[in-house]
Amino acid sequence: MSDHDACLNIHYSAPDEIWDKIDEVYRSMEYYCKGENCLTWQGQDIELYSSVEPGGIQISGEMPDEIWDKWYPELKAKLTEALGYEIGEPQDGFEFKHWKPYIKKASDIKEINKDKIVFRDLSEFTWSLFENRERDITAKPPFFRFSSPLIELRIIFECTGLFAGKKQRQEFREFMCRLDDLGINTLDLT
Repeated sequence: MSDHDACLNIHYSAPDEIWDKIDEVYRSMEYYCKGENCLTWQGQDIELYSSVEPGGIQISGEMPDEIWDKWYPELKAKLTEALGYEIGEPQDGFEFKHWKPYIKKASDIKEINKDKIVFRDLSEFTWSLFENRERDITAKPPFFRFSSPLIELRIIFECTGLFAGKKQRQEFREFMCRLDDLGINTLDLT
């Protein structure tokens, strides 16, 4: 019998409909047995558990290597198909899908350069994460949206007071110019 411990790139913030798909995949896997406090797979010399951790879904326990070597790739393939993005171990470079957009205030930007943007809460986003960009100065509040299939960052411009609208537009344009100066092309933004 061999011990196994693997984390998969499925974020704990996934919505209920995603957990339903995961449960469906779990049920389809050989050796499935619903546990009292967590999902398990059991059989002769097999006792695997699944739990949701900050580092992803963790699959751990005992399973003979010859079974694990077929079972585990099958689990990842079924999860990939069900969830619509590639499932694997984060330490092997598989990215998490973030189910909720990150909404940050422009006034909370701590640092911005050609590679990344950092906010006062120390959250950091590299520009290479994003495939799509859009902006809307007429939205309430105005925003820049950077996204890819796995992540969305929305930077909003909130101002209060007598001249809030004018100040929002000014900060929006300054941010756009700052991105242009860094070579982060905003001309293709819709």
